[in-house]
Amino acid sequence: MPFDALVAVTRQYALSDALEDLRLKPVSWEALAEHKAAQQRRYGPSFWYRHQAAVSIMLVVASPVAGVIAGASGGFTAHSGVLAITGSFMWMCMVALITGTGLVRLRAGSHWEEREVATGFLADVPQPIATIARRLYDDAPGARLILGELKRQETVLDPYLLIERDGECVCLGIWENDKVVACAG
Repeated sequence: MPFDALVAVTRQYALSDALEDLRLKPVSWEALAEHKAAQQRRYGPSFWYRHQAAVSIMLVVASPVAGVIAGASGGFTAHSGVLAITGSFMWMCMVALITGTGLVRLRAGSHWEEREVATGFLADVPQPIATIARRLYDDAPGARLILGELKRQETVLDPYLLIERDGECVCLGIWENDKVVACAG
């Protein structure tokens, strides 16, 4: 029949088929998970950030204690009140100097964020990973590139690149600065 070809079901071209055609083996999910956990430990919150409440309470309590110690050193005479006020003031100035200069860093922990990117925004991706991403993206219509980034405050520490299509997702590469940690190949 002449119209049989119009109703024929076409075979779905999966992401795994595109990988196989290009003879690529993606980065394993285990390797990505291990890398993400190791980087999260490496870029975790500072001691001061983890114990913020205790440090704040300690600094608040320490100011009057410094005043009492300064007053006790003067033998609680008529002028010991001035010594206590001066001691507390000097303590608060020292705390302000330490925290104001950044000597004690309250660095928060890092977290992973993922966002979709277009192939035109792969300029910051190392060349081997970007090349594979472009080839695979062209071979798999409807695919999405997902950039995962380890962020601490506004700084991007350690990215990775995924490609996803129809519920199938694979990792194309992991890098740190300009050094490729793992790459599909």
